[in-house]
Amino acid sequence: MIHGVGMDIVEIERIREDIKRYGDSFMKRILGETEQKVFAARANREQFLAGRFACKEAVIKALGYRLKNRPPYTDLEIVNDDTGQPVLQLPENIQQQLGSAKVLISISHENNYAAAVAIITEDR
Repeated sequence: MIHGVGMDIVEIERIREDIKRYGDSFMKRILGETEQKVFAARANREQFLAGRFACKEAVIKALGYRLKNRPPYTDLEIVNDDTGQPVLQLPENIQQQLGSAKVLISISHENNYAAAVAIITEDR
């Protein structure tokens, strides 16, 4: 059963400008430690950061009614599994609030934009 859906789109140029303006402090407000390591190794950093930002916004929108407080972006880490699929890793306190619900995510990039969707599902 689907319990929530969130979607977001980000203009990559906006992220590029924010990186120029704020440097690493902007990236560190968005990415968790694991994501920061991947970011550092990427050639297309702006695209990567835009995709992660869009995905985290989509997750927050989908989780909206289940969470007591909006989590920091850095608490929502997105890693890729062995097949390259993005997977959301949540801290224990947020996972407890979700119970048995799962968060499915997808990220897409196209020239000027990055978009993401998050779906909250739970078997009953």
